[in-house]
Amino acid sequence: MVAGLVVERDGAAEATDLRGRMATERKREQVALLEERLGRASITIGIDYRGLSVKDMQQLRRGLRAEAPETELRVIKNTLWRRAAEGAGEPGAAELAAEATALLFGFGDLTEAPRALQKYTREARLELPIHGVYVEGQLQDGSQVSALADVPSRPELMAKVAGGLNSPVAGLAGVLSAMFRDVAAIVEARAEQLESAEAGAE
Repeated sequence: MVAGLVVERDGAAEATDLRGRMATERKREQVALLEERLGRASITIGIDYRGLSVKDMQQLRRGLRAEAPETELRVIKNTLWRRAAEGAGEPGAAELAAEATALLFGFGDLTEAPRALQKYTREARLELPIHGVYVEGQLQDGSQVSALADVPSRPELMAKVAGGLNSPVAGLAGVLSAMFRDVAAIVEARAEQLESAEAGAE
């Protein structure tokens, strides 16, 4: 019986050890994933999701992706995020983690994620406290979400610039056209003058 107990205990210890190793490996994978996301993101926003149900979070994810495809929302464990921030060489980003934290990564235009978040929360009438915004190696306060959301996106800016140039370009084209017409008229008048002079001499 004693031998049987020893075998059972050894088996239980091995199972516990295996579970521990698997949990450690999962944590390493999660840290590596977060490091990759942080390194690739143009902007990272820390969101306090307390008070949101699982359904609310699912709808938030879908709403953000629909509005801004180059974004990703992830619920994190704060300790793992801090490790990831250190590992990515971005220790300031660790401060985004506080209490219950979800991170919104923006991988495209800098304004895309803030604009999508602001639009969704307004339409859904959600109050989501912002822990902070990490952008270009700097930690900013949550008010930057609204500030960035109001900045025109790159395509919008390009469209405005192009629109602003249309009028001057059209004006310049008109001036050049008029100049060419005047030059042509002068040349034609001079030619006629020369022809008249030649006819008189004959």
